[in-house]
Parts: sequence; C-alpha cells; structure tokens
Amino acid sequence: MSSATFAERVAVEPEVTPSAGQDRWEGAWPRTREEFSRFVDVFQDRLVWFAFRKLGNRSEAEEAVQEVFLRAYRHQDARGNVARVSSYLYRMASNACNDVLRKRGRAALTLDLSKAENIADPRAQAGEHVAALDELKRIETLLARLPRRQAEAVRLRILDELSFAEIAEVLGCSLGTAKSRFRHGLSKLQALLELEREN
Repeated sequence: MSSATFAERVAVEPEVTPSAGQDRWEGAWPRTREEFSRFVDVFQDRLVWFAFRKLGNRSEAEEAVQEVFLRAYRHQDARGNVARVSSYLYRMASNACNDVLRKRGRAALTLDLSKAENIADPRAQAGEHVAALDELKRIETLLARLPRRQAEAVRLRILDELSFAEIAEVLGCSLGTAKSRFRHGLSKLQALLELEREN
C-alpha cells in the first residue's frame, strides 16, 4: 500500500490507482532471459504478499510463487498472447494457492505476522515495515468480517492496486461483477471503520 493508511484509502480513494512510484510491468509476456529476470523482480514481492494473505504461511507462500515463476518460465512461448500480464500472473498465483489449500485439506491459516517480518512489502519503506505488518493484521481482521468474494475484490484493489479489469480476470468474473463486489465490500468496510472510530 502507499503511504496513506488503509482506512484513509477506503474513506477517500475508492477509485484506487497504482502508486506513482510503484514498479509496474508494462510490456508483453517476457521472451528473453533478461526480460524474465526483470519480470520476476517486478512481481515477486507483490505475489509473495498476495500468497501470504491467502495461505497465512510464509514458506508456503514463497513456494507457491516460486512454482508460478517456474511454470511461467517453462511455458513462456505458450503465453505470448496474454493481454494483461499482471492479472494473468495473479490468477496463476491464486490457482497455486488454491492447490496448496486443497492439499492441506483445510482453510487458510491465521496470518502469522511474526513469520512475515522478512517478507519485503513492495510498497513499504524500511522504517515503515513493522507498522505495515500491524496494519495488515488490522486490515485482515476487518476483511474477515466481509463476504469472502467481496473481501478478495477489496484486497486486490486496495492492497494489490489492480485495476477492475485485472481483478475481473484474477477472480474469473465479469468487469461489472468485479466492480460490484468491490463497491459492496467497500461500503461494508466504511461502515465497520465508522463503528471502530465511534468505539
């Protein structure tokens, strides 16, 4: 997330756009070893955070993302026509996490933030890292009170800073459904934050 707190972004910035300084992948699917190396640099930290939030376990998150990059590298020729590289990669990561959850035979673990201290938050400065972990715990507590699909849309929009088109691709739904899930989830979050401020 950018320097604004989650609550500030929920209250003021429903049409989230990627942070100005955020490193983005603008090109097509990587073809050369150099392009693939840059591709990994751009996405690795963000995908580990994404997988960590889904799985609740750092080592499983890192393994899932490593598997995503291995698959992406092995089959890069077959992915040459991918229109939105970022959403395709997030979808791959989501599927890898679902595979882990199926093998585990149970739901995601509660986030163990003590094990997340060394995961690089791609948006946090070094001095902000501990505060970012505390904020993540608070965010996940709030999001756990939303319907699962709405919470996922909010995570992808506000935490991962994906566009609605990318969210629709990651979640395998229409653009209108992605927007609807986000807006309903956002409305519920705003009400929860208002109650939190009153107490």
